[in-house]
Amino acid sequence: MTTHPAPPSFNLRAPRYDDVGIYTAFMADPQVTIWLEDRCQRPVHFHHALAFVLGEAWCRLAIEYQGRFVGITGLEDYDPCNGVARFFIVIGDRDASNRGLGTAVARALVSKGFRDLGLRKIVSNYFAPNVASKVIHARAGFSEEGVQRQVGWRRGEWVDHVLVSILREEWQGLAASPSLSGTLS
Repeated sequence: MTTHPAPPSFNLRAPRYDDVGIYTAFMADPQVTIWLEDRCQRPVHFHHALAFVLGEAWCRLAIEYQGRFVGITGLEDYDPCNGVARFFIVIGDRDASNRGLGTAVARALVSKGFRDLGLRKIVSNYFAPNVASKVIHARAGFSEEGVQRQVGWRRGEWVDHVLVSILREEWQGLAASPSLSGTLS
């Protein structure tokens, strides 16, 4: 019998004003921003971070890990006619990386999207060289839908954007597995 390590303990909560300065610092770290959207490749000033972190959003949550703010996640671009939203996650605190936190948060948010928000489909995307994001999405049950070729310029070359999604029926099959449960407070 294979045992799976317990997912890390975390809390998803509404973003607060004191998260904005920390998020601004995350956005100043090229190791954090390299695989984010093009707009994050330029300096992100406090007022831009303020608008993003505390601005109007359908489902945007702060990630707390070991008692501190480490990132932000959410479901955005909500399409109520089709029951679709786009998942995103940014873990800016590098001390929180490589601990299974991204996977645990993704699983919890996917569950919230289907169980609590009534979504039919959740979409997402990542730059192909971003192995960590590929792993997080795969472990959360996302399937590859396609590739947008040479979308972003990163590290001296054009890179592809991988499009992924998960359907409610796929999540329902995964939700029964104890290894796929997340923690959402």
